Amino acid sequence: MRGHLYCSTRCARDAGRHAVWRAVQGHLVRRVPARLAVAAVALAACTPVILALRTVRQLDALSAPSPLAPPRRLAPSARLESVRDAPGGASVLEGTASDGSAVFLFAGGRFLTSVPVVNGRFRFDNVREKGPYRVGAMSLSAEAALNAPPPAPPAPAALPPPSPRIVSAPASPIPSAAASLPSAPSNASASSLRSPSPVMVAAIPRPSPIPPQAARAPAPPAAPAPASPRTLAAPDMTRGPSDRREVLVSFDAGSSDRGSIEILDALKKRNIRTTIFVTGEFVRRYPEIARRIAADGHEVGNHTDTHPHLTTYAGDGRQTTRLGVDRAFVAGELTRTARLYREATGRTMAPLWRAPFGEHNAEIRRWAAEQGYWHVGWTGGRTGLDGLDWITDPSARGYRSAERLLSRLVQHAENGGIVLLHLGSDRAEPVSSRIDVLLDGLAAKGFQLARASEFLERQGYDAARLASFRSAPPAGAP
Repeated sequence: MRGHLYCSTRCARDAGRHAVWRAVQGHLVRRVPARLAVAAVALAACTPVILALRTVRQLDALSAPSPLAPPRRLAPSARLESVRDAPGGASVLEGTASDGSAVFLFAGGRFLTSVPVVNGRFRFDNVREKGPYRVGAMSLSAEAALNAPPPAPPAPAALPPPSPRIVSAPASPIPSAAASLPSAPSNASASSLRSPSPVMVAAIPRPSPIPPQAARAPAPPAAPAPASPRTLAAPDMTRGPSDRREVLVSFDAGSSDRGSIEILDALKKRNIRTTIFVTGEFVRRYPEIARRIAADGHEVGNHTDTHPHLTTYAGDGRQTTRLGVDRAFVAGELTRTARLYREATGRTMAPLWRAPFGEHNAEIRRWAAEQGYWHVGWTGGRTGLDGLDWITDPSARGYRSAERLLSRLVQHAENGGIVLLHLGSDRAEPVSSRIDVLLDGLAAKGFQLARASEFLERQGYDAARLASFRSAPPAGAP
């Protein structure tokens, strides 16, 4: 019987595989010339180098300038040469810059305004923000030209000496002062003014030429136009200037007084006067504490009357103004709180406010600014200075013990940082029991405690700038 008898189809399949492998082994064990083997190994070793060189050559070709591409222009530059004081507490800044560019002015890291360069020079008039100043230049492309004021018109060139021009006039009564009338347009000819009966001829001289020196003198650039009241933007101060070793430790006084006396005692013991934001509800419930805050010399800001939700952030994560919240609503919340505080203490609130729950937007901040209040937030972010003492549930993710919470604030403190804490708390362990951890820890790191008004003034947000919101028409007014 020819062939093989397999126990199963699997045995037959395996036997076939072994036959193929034996055939491959036969080819692999075949001897090859030594030169051919060395050449194959060398080629395999050189392949990565060849591919790398080819890639570099292709990149060089891509980076080579195209013969059709226009030559690159040098980036424009600007240099500030002088800063002079002007009447009224303003400053005048002058310097040189590249022609055909616009110069941008910055003060303390904030953009102020821009002017075009005229004959290689620029000038900023009526600058009221404090320095240090910094300037930058950008070519006047189509986009930059839209945002820069128009350049001053060039001075007319010197005109040649005048020559009398004879024109004919129609027959009509002509006053005796006809010789002082302006000359006819240069493209008007005697034939175009021809009448049936010309009766009078007048020689009218042209204006005297401008001296060449005056023609070459550069015209001073126009002063930048002040910002339109409709475009005023109310800031959200979440940190102060970083040029000083200062921190603002602010407190919100809402509906609870638990621990407030201990915090006030700790501040008074260290002779610290900080910023405290109170609600109208807090003043109604605890007028004695409100009077204690005022007597200790703390700066008191407005935290609204009823601590309402002003935006939809709690529901959808967006700072969209809630239905029913408008200019009159915000004005009423702020006005009632200010009146209650004045009646309880006999003093006026500072021009500061803080939005409840941190819910605000540019529109709401503008409404508050029209009532005379700058908005003061806090330094946020992953390593921010939100004390999280408003979390009262020990099982919540962000809950921390008082000492750990305050130690974290000391660790993350930075120049100009704004800390958020609460004067009263419903926590089982209020931060007032360990407030010395924060106050002494900041002092050990060399921090001084500042107030919100000091941060705002050093950034240029003074009373005059706030008053501009009150004088501005409402956003929808004609």
